[in-house]
Amino acid sequence: MNAELIMIGTELLLGQIIDTNASYMGEKLSEIGVDVYRKITVGDNQSRIVNVIKESITRCDVIICSGGLGPTVDDMTRESVAEATDSPLVYHPELYQKIFERLEKRGVKVSENNKKQAFLPKGSIPIHNPVGTAPGFIKEYNSKYIICLPGVPFELKPMFEETVIPFLCQKFGIQNRLYIRVLKVYGLGESRIDYKLGDLLYSSSPTIGLLASPECVRIRLAVKESSHEKANQILDEMENKIHQCLPGLVLSGEDYSLEKALDKLLTDLNKHITIIDAQTAGMIIYRLIQSKAERFVCGEVLPAVKNEQDLEKLFDLRKEYLLKFPFAYNLIIYPDLNKHTTCVSLSGNETEEIHWELPFYGQEERDRVRISVISLERIRRKLLNIEFKDN
Repeated sequence: MNAELIMIGTELLLGQIIDTNASYMGEKLSEIGVDVYRKITVGDNQSRIVNVIKESITRCDVIICSGGLGPTVDDMTRESVAEATDSPLVYHPELYQKIFERLEKRGVKVSENNKKQAFLPKGSIPIHNPVGTAPGFIKEYNSKYIICLPGVPFELKPMFEETVIPFLCQKFGIQNRLYIRVLKVYGLGESRIDYKLGDLLYSSSPTIGLLASPECVRIRLAVKESSHEKANQILDEMENKIHQCLPGLVLSGEDYSLEKALDKLLTDLNKHITIIDAQTAGMIIYRLIQSKAERFVCGEVLPAVKNEQDLEKLFDLRKEYLLKFPFAYNLIIYPDLNKHTTCVSLSGNETEEIHWELPFYGQEERDRVRISVISLERIRRKLLNIEFKDN
């Protein structure tokens, strides 16, 4: 089955409120295997809401609306659904009684306009609101369903999980759910990964998607299956194929970061690392601290290198670090302002110095993240003797 989301509220279009409901519902629907094909945002205008509902109902099995169920004049979702389905609004005294009792317990004076929330399109199934006054409802129309929920997230979420999800599973006989596995590749661009994976990207089970960011490229594998075991078998097979295409470069798991992988590697090698950072303004150190890397001993952040004297001080400081921490690798990172590159050097008391240059530099956050993760990934590859041929 497939669904469309209609987010109602002029404040969403004006950017006064960030729409978190759509991402939440999209994630929850994907977990039970419901395909969400569109999300539409529309303001508080009845004719436009009606038109959007009429358009969506021709394309999908289920429409889920969020917002517009309050007691005020600009809350017009009930009226819009009634008009779009040629259904009159019907007063439900039992709903009004619940609204009255809830407001009375809060010490809020009940107004005549609160009665508006007890009107639903004829034939609708009310959805109980356990934390607010606005009931939701489910309206069947031409063998399809329009589900309306409040726009307040802490009201919408329990209604969605306790009523909407069970209703959809029962009504549509949903047995398969969506299983997702996320792989990460650091230090390699999206276009190169696309090229290396080749025909694998056309797989239908699992489907494969690439999501690029300054930090890494995420490879999302998604499959619909009836059991965790069947899904894992399919995902394992595809992950193995991806590892063969990108040997040594793929990290598995959304929560498994490059920093954790490097920390584990240093643990296996019984090594530690110190850092002298004159390029990323502490970003590379921050990332290790944030990941709780146990093998990171200490670090120091310096101003950017501007001349030969600054460079001499940087290398003198590294000698001090190697004497003070003889058991640790030392990483120094600094810009070459003449070449417009970033210089990275890894050394240790028992190893030769490894030096490389990154063909970019900068102080914007995006630059600092990119430099940090590529530097750490280069270290990981060097320590594992991974020689990846990018051809």
